[in-house]
Amino acid sequence: MLGRTRFAIAPQGLRKAGSLTQTRVLYHALSSQRPAAQLALAKAPSQSLVTRPAPTTALIPTPQTLSQPGLQIQRWQSTTTSASDYPVWQPQTKGILSVLPPSWVPYAELMRIEKPGGLYGFYFPYLIGLSYAACIAQPVISPAFLASTSAAFLVWNVFLRGAACVINDNFDREFDRQVARCQLRPIARGAVTPLQGHVFYWALTAIGAGLVSQFPHATQCFWHAIPIHALVSLYPLAKRWTDFPQVVLSIPLSWAVFMSCSALGVEPFTMQDTALALATTSLAASQAVWIVIFDYVNACQDTVDDIKAGVRSMAVRYRDTFAFISVLGTAQVGLLVAAGWLAGLSPVYYTVACGGNALWLAIMAKTVNRAKPHISAWWFAWGSLIVGGTTVAGLLAEYFHFLLENIIGIKSSPRKTPCLNSEPWLQADRVPRTVWSTVVRTVQYILYGWIYRLLDITMNLQ
Repeated sequence: MLGRTRFAIAPQGLRKAGSLTQTRVLYHALSSQRPAAQLALAKAPSQSLVTRPAPTTALIPTPQTLSQPGLQIQRWQSTTTSASDYPVWQPQTKGILSVLPPSWVPYAELMRIEKPGGLYGFYFPYLIGLSYAACIAQPVISPAFLASTSAAFLVWNVFLRGAACVINDNFDREFDRQVARCQLRPIARGAVTPLQGHVFYWALTAIGAGLVSQFPHATQCFWHAIPIHALVSLYPLAKRWTDFPQVVLSIPLSWAVFMSCSALGVEPFTMQDTALALATTSLAASQAVWIVIFDYVNACQDTVDDIKAGVRSMAVRYRDTFAFISVLGTAQVGLLVAAGWLAGLSPVYYTVACGGNALWLAIMAKTVNRAKPHISAWWFAWGSLIVGGTTVAGLLAEYFHFLLENIIGIKSSPRKTPCLNSEPWLQADRVPRTVWSTVVRTVQYILYGWIYRLLDITMNLQ
């Protein structure tokens, strides 16, 4: 800082001048020294955050620039702004946080209970793995067992994702105080101390371990859960020493496919059939690529803040969002196709899962724009539900198609299948044709309506 003049660094082409809202966003993102009132706000107890600090200084850009390779350095001059420019924590008046006891709210916020977008990102790779394992498992998995196992994994993921968020906020508390979107997280604003955060993390970890012990094939699941939990906990540190923290996060989250297979008795690393082992690996790799895209889009909201705070990420390194999402999206769809081909899946899978993923990724590549962070926020909130849900829909359609082939004898499946007569719940006289036809048609209508509605929403994001 020179006198009353401050310098800020931002990527080329990231700013548009003229908007007061953009000026406020740039102030939060780029001020090299946070005002004393704002710093006190971040460190104050949560109860004191309902009052605003006194007016202080904002930054308005002037045309002066200096050059540096890959960056643009602009000079910002100080002017007076009101305290309304600063984020202020307010108790929630609706949603799940509004019904919790006040002392629980900071801990629920640490777990991101009110923001399910990240939970979708954690959970859907498991649901994809379970749906895929149901397609290839021998003997065939019953729908009731598949549903109950999926529910158990959902509960576990609430605690796994909660623990990951707690340790992330604890490690990143100093960074969060410099990033506008993260300044009011409980540890950053002082509502929870770092020690309390660590204790809460270990409590969630213990609960998660207890849940895994109740899974089918619990011993095999434990061997997968331990490295998954360890790696998601170390992810925040990756932002300090590499430009590829998204890759680090993708490893444990995509490993969910292997853990899900183990839970249904399909051991991915001991398969006699090499093609199925390669298919399982391809499916896991496709999820790893998706998680990189998903977290990259999320980080696009904070690129300028991350540069100021010294946070490293692929969103900082790779500025062309269209090219990045297009290239990785093509790889993801290609891996899904490879998984289907190696596993011998039917055209139902290719149409719904592969075609659906290609459609949504094309829309994402077209709509994500750093100048419109609300679009990145929308994709982070709903992207895993949409893209992961499409993959799950394709695999479940394949699973029920497989059951229909063998139960009511529509067509002989080209895949090697077990003797279905040994499974009493699969006997045709217990499952009338009309019941299965009604179920399939109902699911089809729901999927068509869901896809139409999502297309309508995404087309209006521009």
